[in-house]
Parts: sequence; structure tokens; C-alpha cells
Amino acid sequence: MIDIKLLRTLHAVASTGSLQAAAARLYVTQSALSHQLRDVEQRLGAPLFVRKSQPLQFGWQGQLLLDLAHRLLPEISAVEQQLLSHQPTLDQLRLTVECHACFHWLLPALKAFRQQHPDVDLQLVTDIDHHAVEAMVQGELELVLTTDQRLESQVRYQPVFELELLAYMAPEHPLAQKDYVEPSDLVREVLLTYPIEPERQDLFRFFLEKNQFEGRQRHVAQASQMLQLVAAGEGIAVLPTWLQEPFVSQGLIVTKPLGLCGLKRTMYLAIPRHLQHAVLAKFYALLRQLAPR
Repeated sequence: MIDIKLLRTLHAVASTGSLQAAAARLYVTQSALSHQLRDVEQRLGAPLFVRKSQPLQFGWQGQLLLDLAHRLLPEISAVEQQLLSHQPTLDQLRLTVECHACFHWLLPALKAFRQQHPDVDLQLVTDIDHHAVEAMVQGELELVLTTDQRLESQVRYQPVFELELLAYMAPEHPLAQKDYVEPSDLVREVLLTYPIEPERQDLFRFFLEKNQFEGRQRHVAQASQMLQLVAAGEGIAVLPTWLQEPFVSQGLIVTKPLGLCGLKRTMYLAIPRHLQHAVLAKFYALLRQLAPR
């Protein structure tokens, strides 16, 4: 019932949003594509899609198969490319994260990968952080986790998960009484930020981009230090959702969404375009499996 052709078809449907566009991408007729999917539905005894949805939405059976496609297709593609290129064994992977707040969820994935691939020397590099993509292009790293896509002609970015950024503040701060924080609320505040230029920070690029910031930035190297400073009333920090515990439950910190709809960003695994290997797809699959939900 499940084959590579079906997984590629479902991936194309999800990417394009329609059977017609998926058929064009796969270079088949729409009738042939419909026949393939109808045959699968008959064997399942259930529809793969929600009828009359636009763009096309997957039912739970279809979503289960689509999730499988997301996991397996990158591995299959990497193996195919490795076989074609006769690439030698990849025995070292140097990885860093352009956000210190990400280590807490990353460590289980690193442990699982090392257990599954003891022949690969996976190193977590901690002395390259905020300009890691540039270092990777220079050959100092093989992998970078980042929300900031750049140098895309030399780097490919694979989505791992979506994260939400929150404003962290002391309970006695006036903004702690609001349901959510607006851009105008932050323009005169002390903001605790990582030591990188504002044009590369999500807060300034996607939340304060239309506002003149008249406050003060205080650079802090580590998220743990930011949280302590926030609790002490030294400023406001913008950090991922998962860092709020145990500070919020203990009443030391209050968190608020950034805007009515919140500020969400995608975490990517960045890989040099010239680097192709099956083990990279396996590491990516582990990241997606163990990433925060």
C-alpha cells in the first residue's frame, strides 16, 4: 500500500495545495494522479482528504502518510544523491545553534543520534554562535540551527519546528497587566538581547520594524542570565515559550504574547548546499521527531 511514489505524491499535494498543481509538478496527468489516490483510498476504506476543501486538507489517514513522507523522503533523496556522487563516508559533524535558548530541547536529539551512529563524531560547538552560518560557509561547521535564513545561494534550510517568542518581564512591570504586548509598549523599554545587530533580531525585524526604538538595549550572552535579570526587574527579554518554566509557576516572571496573534518563527537546520549525505537526513529526521511541540 505504501510506496515511494505515493509518499512523493502526497508531499506534492501538500506543497501545492491542489491535485492539478501536484500533477504538473510530478509530470503526470491529473487523471492518473486521481486514480492513484483513489486506489489507495479504496484499500484504506477511508478518504485521504477533506472533501471540497480549498486548499486541499488532509484527513487523519492522509496526514499520517504525509508525516511519513516528511520523515522518509529527505533520507531517500540523500541516499540517492550519495550513490550518484560516490561520496565518501561522513565521519564528523560539527553543529552549533544561533540561539543559546535552544540547547534544552536539542540535547536528547544529539544523544539519540550518537547512539544510532557511533561512527560519526557529532560535536556541539559552543564558541561560534551568532554568526554561525557565515562560519559554516567558511568550512568551520557542517550544521547550524537558526531562525535566520541568509546566504541562501550557498546554504539550504530545512524546517524543523515552529516556535513562539514571548515577552518576559517582572510581575510588577506595568505591561504585566496587559493581555498582550504591542510594539508601542516596547519602544522606550530596556530590552535584554543577545549581542547581535538589531537587523538580525526577530524582535526588531518582525515586531518593531515600523517603530522607532528609543529605549536601550542591554546585551546578555546567555538566556539563563536574561531570565535572572528579568526577574530582578532589570528589563524585558524576548525568548521562546519553553523557557518560561519554572519562573512563571514560581511567580518570578510574567510572559505576554507579542501582538494579538503572537510572534512565531520557524527553526531551520542549515546545511551547506554542496554537502550531501544520508546521515544528514537521519539527523534531520531525529530533530523533527524530538523537537518541541
